[in-house]
Amino acid sequence: MSARGFRIASIGGIAIEVHPSWFLILGVVAWMLASAFFPQAYAGWSTAAYWLTGVGAALLLFVTVLLHELAHAVVAIRRGLAVPRITLFIFGGVSHLSRQPRTAGEEFAIAAAGPAASLALALAIGAAWFAVRGANEQVGAVCSYLAAVNLLLAIFNVLPGFPLDGGRVLRSIAWRRTRSFGKATRIAAGTGEVVAWGLIAAGLAFLFLGQWLTGIWFALIGWFLLGAARGEAGAVHADAILARLRARDLMRTDFPSVVPGASVRAVVDEHIAGGGERVLVVANAGAVLGILTVADLRRARVSDWDSTSVQRIMTPRAEVAAIAHDAPASDLAPLFGERHLEHVPVIEDGRMVGLITRRGFRDRLREAAGAGPEG
Repeated sequence: MSARGFRIASIGGIAIEVHPSWFLILGVVAWMLASAFFPQAYAGWSTAAYWLTGVGAALLLFVTVLLHELAHAVVAIRRGLAVPRITLFIFGGVSHLSRQPRTAGEEFAIAAAGPAASLALALAIGAAWFAVRGANEQVGAVCSYLAAVNLLLAIFNVLPGFPLDGGRVLRSIAWRRTRSFGKATRIAAGTGEVVAWGLIAAGLAFLFLGQWLTGIWFALIGWFLLGAARGEAGAVHADAILARLRARDLMRTDFPSVVPGASVRAVVDEHIAGGGERVLVVANAGAVLGILTVADLRRARVSDWDSTSVQRIMTPRAEVAAIAHDAPASDLAPLFGERHLEHVPVIEDGRMVGLITRRGFRDRLREAAGAGPEG
């Protein structure tokens, strides 16, 4: 998922987030359990009991999904990968690793940890159900449901549908055999597309048979996996090309500059409104003092633009995120992605020698996506 979620907690330095779509699926699961699943399986409860049990089971389901993702994170951290955050969303959860695994064995261990955790949860919760099944019907119902769902999650996640855990296990095996991360990703992504189309076909079959909810759910999961498999393959391909480039290969050197004493009005008329520029360098006798962006214009009222110098509203150089001219181009991804920057100055020997814009970077990524496959 591209959008960031709402941070609700932190576990061992890992931010736990919930995507807005999580609230939708939480409500749907709770409603299905309270209005259909539990009433059909257990008669004689009050309406309040059905809803309390349904909501509790839905919340605990996502606790087990979080434990599944934490299993990935623990193994990743032990292998030297940082895990800044985990996001729960409509289709489950995702652990955001700081980098791709460096070896096939590393990827295998991280990927296999999730299904193993779900299987262990299914067995543990099943044992709890066996212990309490006669003492409290509501608790037994929740345990029975969670044990079954976690068993299904373990089975579903070992399908070779990239980027499911099974798809990542497949990639690790292909990686070890081919000794090429790029080739392994293409193999896993291709297999993932086949699995995705199979789920979509199954969804259409369920719809034809009148099983609307099951059909829509299968089709949605298949559609999500199809996009994720294609996106992962494209991202790895782009990374392979960017890894061979340096920041200096992406920068523009004809960036416009203005003197610090120029009025905001004059700069807007000549460069921003007149020239279509989004960012300007503020320099004095060759020394860069800062940059002026469209966002910086909000620091002064339009009525004061004639009497306000650009130096007063610019972003000072010390506050500007920059990149060395010989840094790998892949280092730009988190700057434009996670930090949402629109431009990154390029520095050489303390001097600004170029400027890389988000638009220019995206254009290069599109070029990478359209080029032939790499390694």
